[in-house]
Amino acid sequence: MRTRKGPNKGMAIKGSPWIFGFVLIYTSLQILIPLRHFFYKRDLQWTHEGVNFTWRMMADHHEANWGMTIEDPRTKQVYSVPPETLLNSKQLTMMGHSPYMLFQYIQFLKQLMKQQTGITNPVIKADIEVSVNGKPFQRMFDPNCNLSEVTYSPFLSPFKDVNWILPLKKN
Repeated sequence: MRTRKGPNKGMAIKGSPWIFGFVLIYTSLQILIPLRHFFYKRDLQWTHEGVNFTWRMMADHHEANWGMTIEDPRTKQVYSVPPETLLNSKQLTMMGHSPYMLFQYIQFLKQLMKQQTGITNPVIKADIEVSVNGKPFQRMFDPNCNLSEVTYSPFLSPFKDVNWILPLKKN
């Protein structure tokens, strides 16, 4: 029987704690990020929050009917805003069921109204009805809510209740 001779005989191999820490954090993120949808407040099939970087299949079909108005709070004059004048069909389809994309569009409209008309605090309301997988249309966003005053963060809002996103009614 031969014995191995050398300086590392019977000693454990030591690794860098920095490498171990990096591997531990990286592996944890690879597991936790795709599973974060379990902690979201709303139905992901309805709002598509949390579908990026997940293991969920995007096999849903959404259709949306739009209506959007902007009101000048000083004069009380109401303008109808057809979103298809500023957005292409893919953007319209995505925004019809994405709270974050609607929030971004509202922020864009606020800036556009300020630049083009001088309206500084417009009242922006959206009446958006969405159908998921051929089911009856229902409102996704509160049509009476002034969307120019809402807040939304793609990192925090899915985990808390927001009153301007209406829940999916199960039929």
